[in-house]
Amino acid sequence: MRIALLGIYTEALFLVSAITAVAMGLAEAADPPVFGSGAGVVVNTSNATSCTWDGVQELDDEVWKPAASYAFRGRSNETQGPGNIDRDIMHMVRRLSVTEKIGQMTQVQVGLLLDCNGELNETAVKHWINTWKIGSFLESPGNHNGRYSWYSPQKFSELTDAVQRIALENGPKIPVLWGLDSVRGANYVKGATIFPAGIATAATFDADHAFAAGRVASKDSRAAGTHWAFAPVLDIAVNKLWSRTYENFGEDPFLSAQMGRASVQGYQGDYKSDRTRVAACLKHFIGYGYPFDGSDRANRHIAAHELLEYYVPPFRAAIEAGSATAMESYGVVNGEAIMLSHYYLTQLLRKQLGFEGML
Repeated sequence: MRIALLGIYTEALFLVSAITAVAMGLAEAADPPVFGSGAGVVVNTSNATSCTWDGVQELDDEVWKPAASYAFRGRSNETQGPGNIDRDIMHMVRRLSVTEKIGQMTQVQVGLLLDCNGELNETAVKHWINTWKIGSFLESPGNHNGRYSWYSPQKFSELTDAVQRIALENGPKIPVLWGLDSVRGANYVKGATIFPAGIATAATFDADHAFAAGRVASKDSRAAGTHWAFAPVLDIAVNKLWSRTYENFGEDPFLSAQMGRASVQGYQGDYKSDRTRVAACLKHFIGYGYPFDGSDRANRHIAAHELLEYYVPPFRAAIEAGSATAMESYGVVNGEAIMLSHYYLTQLLRKQLGFEGML
């Protein structure tokens, strides 16, 4: 079944100014469980749940079995970025109701799909799909009282496959998009390769390392049935008191831009046809790395010329590399909340930098 990138762009609806969802591009609607036979999937199909679990997470004893189709071929500059949307996708979008469009823009964490035994509750999944028309889920069940503390690709993909099957049979019948914070490798997937933090990768001054980390992280993330990595982190770390300094590629705009470009190429590549790739996500736009007192999400006071010359270059490079998605920064820059800012998100990101992907 051919799955294209689902993007919902601006329509003649003042209620929804720019609707974009990535869902139909990245894999078969329900990725087949390449890593397991399907036995042992933790799924509850009953409306009534008998709570028998003591809440102590178990060890997932599945052994990592890499996909036979995967072969690391080194760095490639070929990346398929956002662009024109297929006609059949636009036709589908125009047939959706306003409620369904809003649902497609909504993302729910996986804990809301689990029951008191740490298992997938199909009744809950159907509720979110049918009632709220949800288009996206995120996170690992291991972080939200799932049965296992760390999910193998077998167990993880069985759960995500079950959700995809329900999504295709209910509500708008559109595959859901699953996001994961695979920033330094797919750390939420048991057996995945974990890489050095961004600042350590940048210390090598070799962008090939950033590419390799993104390439392997994408493969390991996709093995779990997830399609979207919330990476790379492109903040410029200015205030060393900031608790997230280690996550990004340091404080040099040029170096961060080179690392960010290579990282996007590693994660994403030709993600619409290569099922070992994921959609990349440049974050956090913009100025997140300069909280005035060092505390996370504190207000930032950045001169306009400094913002453009110092903070923008890494994001411009990632956009030029073809990043399919972007994540807004937390908090306030120069008295303006980024999440609500027409200047930062529309004038700067969309118009000046030319970003056409999902925000």
